[in-house]
Amino acid sequence: MWNVSLFRLRLPAWPQHARWTTFVLLITLLTATSQAAEGQWQVLFDGTSLDGWKPSSDNTQFKLVDGVIVGSSSGQTQFLYTEKEYADFELEFEVKLHDLDFNSGVQIRTSLIRVNERGDERPSVHGPQVDLGKSPGRSGYIFNQGNGSWVTPVADLVRNSQMINGEWNKVRVLAAGRKIQTWINGEQVSDLTVPGEIHERYSQGVIALQAHGVKNPEEKTRHVSFRSIRVRRIESAK
Repeated sequence: MWNVSLFRLRLPAWPQHARWTTFVLLITLLTATSQAAEGQWQVLFDGTSLDGWKPSSDNTQFKLVDGVIVGSSSGQTQFLYTEKEYADFELEFEVKLHDLDFNSGVQIRTSLIRVNERGDERPSVHGPQVDLGKSPGRSGYIFNQGNGSWVTPVADLVRNSQMINGEWNKVRVLAAGRKIQTWINGEQVSDLTVPGEIHERYSQGVIALQAHGVKNPEEKTRHVSFRSIRVRRIESAK
Protein backbone atom coordinates (compact mmCIF):
# COMPACT_ATOMS: atom_id res chain seq x y z
CA MET A 1 0.00 0.00 0.00
CA TRP A 2 1.28 3.49 -0.85
CA ASN A 3 2.46 5.40 2.21
CA VAL A 4 1.93 8.90 0.89
CA SER A 5 0.39 11.84 2.72
CA LEU A 6 -1.32 13.62 -0.13
CA PHE A 7 -2.11 16.64 1.94
CA ARG A 8 1.59 17.30 2.63
CA LEU A 9 2.62 17.20 -1.02
CA ARG A 10 4.25 20.46 -2.14
CA LEU A 11 2.81 21.23 -5.55
CA PRO A 12 4.36 23.80 -7.87
CA ALA A 13 3.06 27.37 -7.75
CA TRP A 14 0.59 26.80 -10.58
CA PRO A 15 -2.85 28.39 -10.90
CA GLN A 16 -5.32 27.02 -8.38
CA HIS A 17 -7.37 25.11 -10.97
CA ALA A 18 -4.22 23.44 -12.35
CA ARG A 19 -3.08 22.40 -8.88
CA TRP A 20 -6.52 20.93 -8.13
CA THR A 21 -6.50 18.96 -11.39
CA THR A 22 -3.04 17.59 -10.58
CA PHE A 23 -4.20 16.63 -7.09
CA VAL A 24 -7.21 14.70 -8.43
CA LEU A 25 -5.11 12.92 -11.06
CA LEU A 26 -2.58 11.87 -8.43
CA ILE A 27 -5.29 10.41 -6.19
CA THR A 28 -6.75 8.51 -9.16
CA LEU A 29 -3.34 7.11 -10.11
CA LEU A 30 -2.50 5.92 -6.59
CA THR A 31 -5.93 4.34 -6.12
CA ALA A 32 -5.78 2.51 -9.44
CA THR A 33 -2.27 1.24 -8.74
CA SER A 34 -3.26 -0.06 -5.31
CA GLN A 35 -6.37 -1.79 -6.64
CA ALA A 36 -4.42 -3.41 -9.47
CA ALA A 37 -1.88 -4.84 -7.04
CA GLU A 38 -4.60 -6.27 -4.80
CA GLY A 39 -6.66 -7.64 -7.68
CA GLN A 40 -4.02 -9.54 -9.63
CA TRP A 41 -4.83 -13.16 -10.50
CA GLN A 42 -2.55 -15.77 -8.95
CA VAL A 43 -2.25 -19.16 -10.62
CA LEU A 44 -2.64 -21.87 -7.98
CA PHE A 45 -2.04 -24.75 -10.39
CA ASP A 46 -0.22 -24.33 -13.69
CA GLY A 47 -0.35 -27.93 -14.88
CA THR A 48 3.34 -28.63 -14.26
CA SER A 49 3.72 -29.17 -10.49
CA LEU A 50 1.92 -29.30 -7.16
CA ASP A 51 4.06 -26.54 -5.68
CA GLY A 52 2.08 -24.54 -3.13
CA TRP A 53 -0.16 -27.49 -2.21
CA LYS A 54 -0.01 -30.00 0.64
CA PRO A 55 -1.90 -33.29 1.18
CA SER A 56 -3.94 -33.77 4.35
CA SER A 57 -2.66 -36.57 6.60
CA ASP A 58 0.17 -37.14 4.08
CA ASN A 59 -2.30 -38.89 1.79
CA THR A 60 -1.29 -40.08 -1.69
CA GLN A 61 -4.72 -39.72 -3.29
CA PHE A 62 -3.82 -36.62 -5.34
CA LYS A 63 -1.38 -36.83 -8.23
CA LEU A 64 -0.28 -34.76 -11.20
CA VAL A 65 -1.34 -36.66 -14.33
CA ASP A 66 -1.07 -35.26 -17.87
CA GLY A 67 -1.23 -31.65 -16.69
CA VAL A 68 -4.20 -32.01 -14.32
CA ILE A 69 -4.66 -32.83 -10.63
CA VAL A 70 -6.33 -36.22 -10.26
CA GLY A 71 -7.91 -37.21 -6.95
CA SER A 72 -8.64 -40.88 -6.31
CA SER A 73 -11.10 -42.46 -3.91
CA SER A 74 -10.13 -44.32 -0.74
CA GLY A 75 -11.77 -45.40 2.46
CA GLN A 76 -11.33 -41.91 3.95
CA THR A 77 -12.10 -38.42 2.72
CA GLN A 78 -8.82 -36.76 1.74
CA PHE A 79 -7.79 -33.25 0.75
CA LEU A 80 -5.10 -31.34 -1.10
CA TYR A 81 -4.85 -27.83 0.35
CA THR A 82 -3.06 -24.57 -0.39
CA GLU A 83 -0.11 -23.47 1.70
CA LYS A 84 -1.56 -19.95 1.82
CA GLU A 85 -4.79 -18.78 3.44
CA TYR A 86 -7.42 -16.57 1.85
CA ALA A 87 -10.20 -14.42 3.31
CA ASP A 88 -12.05 -12.43 0.62
CA PHE A 89 -11.33 -13.63 -2.91
CA GLU A 90 -12.52 -14.73 -6.31
CA LEU A 91 -11.68 -18.32 -7.28
CA GLU A 92 -11.95 -19.99 -10.68
CA PHE A 93 -11.25 -23.60 -11.63
CA GLU A 94 -12.36 -26.45 -13.86
CA VAL A 95 -13.47 -29.83 -12.53
CA LYS A 96 -14.46 -33.19 -14.01
CA LEU A 97 -16.10 -36.05 -12.10
CA HIS A 98 -15.16 -39.25 -13.90
CA ASP A 99 -17.59 -41.42 -11.93
CA LEU A 100 -21.22 -40.66 -11.17
CA ASP A 101 -21.04 -42.53 -7.85
CA PHE A 102 -18.32 -40.21 -6.54
CA ASN A 103 -18.59 -36.90 -4.71
CA SER A 104 -16.09 -34.07 -4.45
CA GLY A 105 -15.90 -30.44 -3.45
CA VAL A 106 -13.64 -27.46 -2.96
CA GLN A 107 -13.06 -26.12 0.53
CA ILE A 108 -12.81 -22.37 1.12
CA ARG A 109 -11.80 -20.43 4.26
CA THR A 110 -11.09 -23.81 5.79
CA SER A 111 -9.30 -24.76 9.02
CA LEU A 112 -6.82 -27.64 9.36
CA ILE A 113 -6.78 -28.00 13.16
CA ARG A 114 -9.56 -28.68 15.63
CA VAL A 115 -9.21 -27.79 19.31
CA ASN A 116 -11.26 -29.50 22.04
CA GLU A 117 -12.43 -28.10 25.39
CA ARG A 118 -9.12 -29.02 27.04
CA GLY A 119 -7.14 -27.14 24.43
CA ASP A 120 -5.82 -30.29 22.75
CA GLU A 121 -5.25 -30.00 19.01
CA ARG A 122 -5.73 -32.61 16.31
CA PRO A 123 -5.60 -32.47 12.51
CA SER A 124 -9.05 -31.95 11.01
CA VAL A 125 -10.16 -30.31 7.77
CA HIS A 126 -13.34 -28.38 8.51
CA GLY A 127 -15.16 -25.38 7.07
CA PRO A 128 -17.23 -24.20 4.10
CA GLN A 129 -17.20 -26.42 1.02
CA VAL A 130 -18.53 -25.82 -2.50
CA ASP A 131 -20.20 -29.16 -3.13
CA LEU A 132 -19.48 -30.90 -6.44
CA GLY A 133 -21.34 -34.00 -7.55
CA LYS A 134 -23.34 -35.58 -10.32
CA SER A 135 -26.30 -33.90 -12.02
CA PRO A 136 -29.02 -33.46 -11.05
CA GLY A 137 -27.72 -32.72 -7.57
CA ARG A 138 -26.59 -30.08 -5.12
CA SER A 139 -23.43 -28.90 -6.84
CA GLY A 140 -22.57 -25.27 -6.11
CA TYR A 141 -24.24 -25.14 -2.70
CA ILE A 142 -22.24 -24.67 0.50
CA PHE A 143 -21.72 -27.56 2.90
CA ASN A 144 -20.14 -27.25 6.36
CA GLN A 145 -17.47 -29.94 5.98
CA GLY A 146 -16.46 -31.64 9.22
CA ASN A 147 -19.55 -30.31 10.99
CA GLY A 148 -22.18 -32.46 9.29
CA SER A 149 -24.58 -29.80 8.06
CA TRP A 150 -25.33 -27.43 5.20
CA VAL A 151 -24.54 -23.73 5.38
CA THR A 152 -26.99 -23.20 2.53
CA PRO A 153 -30.50 -23.26 4.07
CA VAL A 154 -32.26 -26.57 3.44
CA ALA A 155 -35.15 -24.72 1.79
CA ASP A 156 -32.71 -23.38 -0.82
CA LEU A 157 -31.16 -26.75 -1.70
CA VAL A 158 -32.97 -27.04 -5.02
CA ARG A 159 -31.48 -29.81 -7.15
CA ASN A 160 -29.86 -28.45 -10.28
CA SER A 161 -28.23 -29.78 -13.44
CA GLN A 162 -25.51 -27.17 -13.92
CA MET A 163 -22.73 -29.77 -13.72
CA ILE A 164 -22.29 -31.68 -16.98
CA ASN A 165 -21.66 -35.31 -16.05
CA GLY A 166 -18.34 -36.69 -17.27
CA GLU A 167 -17.20 -33.38 -18.78
CA TRP A 168 -15.06 -30.43 -17.72
CA ASN A 169 -17.07 -27.81 -15.83
CA LYS A 170 -16.07 -24.21 -15.12
CA VAL A 171 -16.69 -23.08 -11.55
CA ARG A 172 -16.44 -19.57 -10.13
CA VAL A 173 -16.60 -18.70 -6.43
CA LEU A 174 -16.85 -15.18 -5.01
CA ALA A 175 -16.35 -14.87 -1.24
CA ALA A 176 -16.69 -11.32 0.08
CA GLY A 177 -17.47 -10.78 3.73
CA ARG A 178 -20.46 -12.93 4.70
CA LYS A 179 -21.54 -13.32 1.08
CA ILE A 180 -20.58 -16.48 -0.85
CA GLN A 181 -21.69 -16.74 -4.47
CA THR A 182 -21.05 -19.59 -6.90
CA TRP A 183 -21.46 -20.13 -10.62
CA ILE A 184 -21.18 -23.35 -12.63
CA ASN A 185 -20.67 -23.05 -16.37
CA GLY A 186 -21.76 -19.41 -16.22
CA GLU A 187 -25.03 -20.04 -14.35
CA GLN A 188 -25.33 -18.75 -10.78
CA VAL A 189 -26.18 -21.42 -8.20
CA SER A 190 -25.50 -19.91 -4.78
CA ASP A 191 -26.12 -16.42 -3.42
CA LEU A 192 -25.61 -17.09 0.25
CA THR A 193 -25.29 -14.83 3.26
CA VAL A 194 -23.37 -16.90 5.79
CA PRO A 195 -24.79 -16.82 9.34
CA GLY A 196 -22.72 -14.59 11.60
CA GLU A 197 -21.52 -17.31 13.96
CA ILE A 198 -20.27 -19.46 11.07
CA HIS A 199 -18.55 -16.53 9.36
CA GLU A 200 -16.87 -15.56 12.62
CA ARG A 201 -15.42 -19.06 12.83
CA TYR A 202 -14.56 -19.40 9.14
CA SER A 203 -13.67 -15.96 7.80
CA GLN A 204 -10.24 -17.00 6.53
CA GLY A 205 -8.48 -20.26 5.73
CA VAL A 206 -7.05 -22.53 3.07
CA ILE A 207 -8.53 -23.61 -0.24
CA ALA A 208 -8.65 -27.40 -0.56
CA LEU A 209 -9.63 -30.00 -3.16
CA GLN A 210 -11.60 -32.97 -1.87
CA ALA A 211 -11.72 -36.66 -2.79
CA HIS A 212 -14.61 -38.08 -0.79
CA GLY A 213 -14.24 -41.37 1.07
CA VAL A 214 -16.20 -44.36 -0.26
CA LYS A 215 -17.36 -47.72 1.06
CA ASN A 216 -15.49 -50.79 -0.16
CA PRO A 217 -12.78 -48.75 -1.94
CA GLU A 218 -11.00 -51.91 -3.08
CA GLU A 219 -13.89 -52.79 -5.39
CA LYS A 220 -13.52 -49.74 -7.62
CA THR A 221 -11.38 -46.60 -7.72
CA ARG A 222 -13.24 -43.38 -8.53
CA HIS A 223 -11.59 -40.22 -9.85
CA VAL A 224 -12.06 -36.45 -9.95
CA SER A 225 -9.83 -34.05 -11.91
CA PHE A 226 -9.02 -30.35 -11.46
CA ARG A 227 -7.25 -27.86 -13.71
CA SER A 228 -6.93 -24.12 -14.48
CA ILE A 229 -7.08 -23.10 -10.80
CA ARG A 230 -6.53 -19.41 -10.08
CA VAL A 231 -7.45 -16.92 -7.36
CA ARG A 232 -7.36 -13.19 -6.72
CA ARG A 233 -7.73 -11.45 -3.41
CA ILE A 234 -10.39 -8.74 -3.17
CA GLU A 235 -11.45 -6.10 -0.71
CA SER A 236 -15.00 -6.17 0.61
CA ALA A 237 -17.08 -3.81 2.70
CA LYS A 238 -16.87 -5.18 6.22
